[in-house]
Amino acid sequence: MKHKVVISVVAILVTAGFVAALLAAPARAQLYNPELDLPQPTGMEKSLTKMGRGISNILFGWAEIPMTFDRNLKRGKPLGYLVGVAPVLGTARAVMRTGTGVFEVVTFPFSDRDVNYEAVLEPEFLF
Repeated sequence: MKHKVVISVVAILVTAGFVAALLAAPARAQLYNPELDLPQPTGMEKSLTKMGRGISNILFGWAEIPMTFDRNLKRGKPLGYLVGVAPVLGTARAVMRTGTGVFEVVTFPFSDRDVNYEAVLEPEFLF
């Protein structure tokens, strides 16, 4: 009696395995291409991103001064360079970033839809 129960349970499991294999056979992995699968940003979204990047650059452009000092300190530059050259480079980058922010805030509604939404400076956002 026990052998018949065990054999019937094994037969049910084997049959279930075959059915599962047959149902899973046509399944394939889905290809993922972000260019095609993700929705492309609209002109309005690109425009608002440009405005946000500009506002960020205006508000945090000054942070280029300490970041330039820190970057050069981590590179192992000598103290004379850190005290004399790094603040000048940081100030120049701060002026560039703030000016770029003003440009992007002023021109965000007037940009061409295909061009002019890329960041002018790298990195795009300072923080």
